Amino acid sequence: MKILFVATVSSHIGQFHIPFIEELKRQGCEVHSAFKDNSDEKPGLDLSALDKVYEVPFSRSPYSTSNIKAYKVLKKIIDENNYDAVHCHTPMGAVVTRLASRDARKKGTKLIYTAHGFHFYKGASKKNWLIFYNVEKFLSKFTDCLILINNEDYTIATEKGFNAKKIVKVNGVGVDLSKFKPVSNKEKMNLRREYKFNENDFLLIYPADFSYRKNQEMIFETMKILVTKHDNIKLLLPGHNDNESEYRNKAKELGIENNVFFMGYRRDIDKLVAMSDISVSTSRQEGLPINLVEAMAVGNPLVVTNVRGNNDLAEDEVNGFLVPLNDSAYMAECILRLYDNPYLTEKLGKNSIAKAKLYSEEAVIPEMVNIYSELGLL
Repeated sequence: MKILFVATVSSHIGQFHIPFIEELKRQGCEVHSAFKDNSDEKPGLDLSALDKVYEVPFSRSPYSTSNIKAYKVLKKIIDENNYDAVHCHTPMGAVVTRLASRDARKKGTKLIYTAHGFHFYKGASKKNWLIFYNVEKFLSKFTDCLILINNEDYTIATEKGFNAKKIVKVNGVGVDLSKFKPVSNKEKMNLRREYKFNENDFLLIYPADFSYRKNQEMIFETMKILVTKHDNIKLLLPGHNDNESEYRNKAKELGIENNVFFMGYRRDIDKLVAMSDISVSTSRQEGLPINLVEAMAVGNPLVVTNVRGNNDLAEDEVNGFLVPLNDSAYMAECILRLYDNPYLTEKLGKNSIAKAKLYSEEAVIPEMVNIYSELGLL
């Protein structure tokens, strides 16, 4: 079988899909990928499992004319290669791919779309619902299998009559539990010394690229409250940041610059999460955030906004706390509960570890293999 994976940018493939691609290779498949190369922003990702890659000039913006060129380039690739399946990801990548695959589907190519979070969701603007909901519903008829990764998206697709031939829910892309795993207190302290933090620091971590969607401003406001109570509470912010000076100035304005660490794009997230006490997220919306699954696997309690994706993973007072969007005061209150109660922190962390197994590679990859098998691809 010959399969094409498509995403708007190369980092999406490198960060999320290589384990499953490697499984497809073990099953005898030839796997190609098409994307816009963004390795200058996110270097070091291993794409060697791919048999062939194609550069396609995608844009994340639905209004960019470069997506017209992307359509032409991608259609040529698909028509010339006679793929058995095309598996697309990311919103604009998936729109362009389904349009470009229409002729190939008539010849038997299966079109699979994993939606990593629809642009329409509870709390989204009317504009998002008007545009993106109708686009996705229309394009669903060109989809042989629509894979959703959170409960809200699955409910919308099944109850609103999306016309994909098959609609399934899968628990994300799978996390490597051999890499993200609990560490002993001794190992945690050794990591802190390695990264120049103190044993008595109380470390929060939010691994995410800086953006409006990730809403780092909320965690800054939360930190403003926290540091007035305990100056040993510190926030680690690994992630790509095009506007670092803007965020650094914000931290300085709030008087938290000595407690917030801008760490840039990292390839050592497993160590950074392992040495932290709590994982946080102030996102406005998610698909199914892998950073939180990784945090759960390590054994961190979660303190996160109560939005799509986050609330698939965090259960209030079971493995963390759910916080109303932009309620920094309540987020600070939840974090302080954990700061003051090591027993509660440990209890919620153990529950995180147990739940993370549902989102592991060992759980997810067999589900994906079964989907491909039902489509006659394996």
